[in-house]
Amino acid sequence: MATPINGGTQGLWIDPHQVGKAAAAADKVAEDIPGDIKGLFKTTDAAVAGLAGFESAPALDECLEAWTKALRALAGLVGGAADAVRDSNNSFADEDRQRRNAFLGPYAPGAGPPDMYYTPYTPDLTTPPSANGGR
Repeated sequence: MATPINGGTQGLWIDPHQVGKAAAAADKVAEDIPGDIKGLFKTTDAAVAGLAGFESAPALDECLEAWTKALRALAGLVGGAADAVRDSNNSFADEDRQRRNAFLGPYAPGAGPPDMYYTPYTPDLTTPPSANGGR
């Protein structure tokens, strides 16, 4: 997601497409967890039925309930993390767009900058040290 910038510039470049993929992957995990939880019920119910009359049968049910609650909470946390990553990515893109537009202006009355995503990162371009003060 973050790539060192080559050439004279120091720092990291955040690739919005990779960040978007990470958010989508987290969304998928959060969406898959409830289905995975359902898979626990069949085997646990079979074990409880096989242990009818034993004290371990209700303990298995309680354990399943605790795991279900924990996994649902985990799904919520992962979904929230996906939203936070996506929001951060959108903020970075908006900031880049605003900075780009600041360099493009001023515009004629009634005209404005094009509303498109601009990515200044070109992996094949090396910035000469003289372009940023020799650093």
